[in-house]
Amino acid sequence: MENKLSHEMRRIAGAFIFYSRIPLPSSWFSAKTSHCSRYFSLVGWLVGSMSVGVWLLAQMIISDSSDKLSEVTMPIAVLLGMIAAVLITGALHEDGFADTCDGMGGGWSTEERLRIMKDSRIGTYGALGLVFLLLLKFFALLQIETSILPWVWFAGNTLSRFVSISELRFIAYVQDAAKSKSGSMTEFSGVDLIVNAVFGLLPLLFIGNQVWVALPAVAIVWCFLLMYFKRKLGGVTGDCLGATQQLSEVVFYLCLASNFAI
Repeated sequence: MENKLSHEMRRIAGAFIFYSRIPLPSSWFSAKTSHCSRYFSLVGWLVGSMSVGVWLLAQMIISDSSDKLSEVTMPIAVLLGMIAAVLITGALHEDGFADTCDGMGGGWSTEERLRIMKDSRIGTYGALGLVFLLLLKFFALLQIETSILPWVWFAGNTLSRFVSISELRFIAYVQDAAKSKSGSMTEFSGVDLIVNAVFGLLPLLFIGNQVWVALPAVAIVWCFLLMYFKRKLGGVTGDCLGATQQLSEVVFYLCLASNFAI
């Protein structure tokens, strides 16, 4: 029992070491530890908490020092919350999204797309895609009702990670796991899917009925990307998973933002 608990703790540590910039001791994780992606959605709890925490703190600080409340406070607070998420993940998923845009936009064959996606340099498609993505996320968060925004922001980070990592159960990983930087994270079982579902979907319970507006749209995006990556690449890469995480998160916010705007 103790060995199993210790092994699960190593998996949790491995997930946080790989998917975030949290400075955990390397001794907490072994390269031989498998199925660390079991707790990918749990990392979303940390990222969501940090974003919401920075957003709340910024509002309090700016409100105390400025007479202009909503006009100034909300945009700055939302922007700082977004920056906090980027810093804590090291822009891992944003980088994956940009690489995916470059590969899909600039490659004519599967081999060429994969080669472009491995290039660390960002291209025109990646830069434009990333700008549009961040702008959509920023303005969508601004449109969501303040009273429910903390839970929406938190849930967006957990749900999108569940949606992203679940692709590994339904489509092949096309990169060489031994050479890929995310290769050790690609082992994914049915138990891993269930654990991710628990951590990924549980925060949705605190949003209310509005969540049913967004879930069908997120499911459609997931199905479309799954078929798209299958057709273009024959499977997914770590960059594809990052792109799925970012797109599903933005679609989730956009649906809830439009619901409140009506």
